[in-house]
Amino acid sequence: MRHALPHARPGQVIGLLGGSFDPPHEGHLHISREALKRFALDRLWWLVSPGNPLKRQGPAPLVARMAAARAMVDHPRMAATDFEARAGTRYTAETLAALMAAYPGVRFVWLMGADNLAQFHHWQDWRSIIETVPVGVLARPGQRISARMSPAARIYGHARIAGRDARALGRADAPAWCFVNVPMMDISSTHLRARVAAQTGENVSGAERNADCTGRAASVKFGS
Repeated sequence: MRHALPHARPGQVIGLLGGSFDPPHEGHLHISREALKRFALDRLWWLVSPGNPLKRQGPAPLVARMAAARAMVDHPRMAATDFEARAGTRYTAETLAALMAAYPGVRFVWLMGADNLAQFHHWQDWRSIIETVPVGVLARPGQRISARMSPAARIYGHARIAGRDARALGRADAPAWCFVNVPMMDISSTHLRARVAAQTGENVSGAERNADCTGRAASVKFGS
């Protein structure tokens, strides 16, 4: 079944959490709820990636991951969307451009884990991303060092918003980014796939995105 794209009004602040969601799990819900609260988002969308066509083994079929994601979303201000597949975008910068064209007047915030910030400079057109929309970085306590020492953090140090002002991120003009610590759940899609494989004896595929070859670099630590 083909669902309509999520609704958004001009002026709203929409957080974007991208990944393969293979499979979606409670960790995704946990970090999404935290992001809604910490960054004062009006809505949060899971961008379920279509998969990397350059990899021999990809994630489960998009229709199955979308169905699972929509079944798991349990918050009235959250939604799962296959926007990237519809728009035919491969890279995050392309996806953001397509979203802004499709939703004029809506303010988007890109969400990522601290591990992704540490290697953000390897993403395709990474400067364009951070100069187009604010970026919200969520991490476990103790992950600050590698992220704060990253090229992206150093180059855009002047654009950092203090954690105590995180709720202002969505209304800030890019470039702007904010790093907040949140309690994390010890769960990931990779671990869930491995558990299923051990129980069934099957090799459960689920290649994560890499180096923004198809959008996000690797999976965020709270699952992808």
